Amino acid sequence: MTNETWNTIFAGGTFVVIAATAVAALIQLRHLRAGNQLNTLLTLMRMWDQPDMQEHIRYMRGPLQEKLKDPAFLAEFAEGKLSRIEHPELLIADFWEQIGAFMKYSLMDEGSWLDVACTQVISAWESLAPAIEAMRSTRGRAQFDNFEYAAVRGKLWAQSHPDGYYPKGTPRMDQLRQKAQESPQ
Repeated sequence: MTNETWNTIFAGGTFVVIAATAVAALIQLRHLRAGNQLNTLLTLMRMWDQPDMQEHIRYMRGPLQEKLKDPAFLAEFAEGKLSRIEHPELLIADFWEQIGAFMKYSLMDEGSWLDVACTQVISAWESLAPAIEAMRSTRGRAQFDNFEYAAVRGKLWAQSHPDGYYPKGTPRMDQLRQKAQESPQ
């Protein structure tokens, strides 16, 4: 064999090794991304389940709704001198603002998060919309725009999955019970 033949064989072998390495790297990156996505989802769920967060949610859904009917209370939001201690509902808005940014920049898997939490983000947006609109009246539409993005994506997800995201082809429990009752034993 000539030197050119050997060079061609080695060049081809080098190409195969480099191609295999690139494929392995892509697979590793995919696994790393999946691991990061799962870690993000679990961290956010842990944050959501914290007792102080649940207390803020209870306040947002209950006492805050009465306060939002008071024009003087809403005026505080327009003025912009708000403390998270006096307005714990803003901590909920901050939470969703961060999640909206993560979703917008694809730093988390939107589908898996919305499968778990789309009703919560929609409910939080609807509960806090009067306060956010009051803030926006003096500070512009950028106030909590990532929160709005998360809520809109949640609404769109819910509209496109009206019965949830149950895997097609997997029977429901009632179908299994019915099948068991119909089959002779």
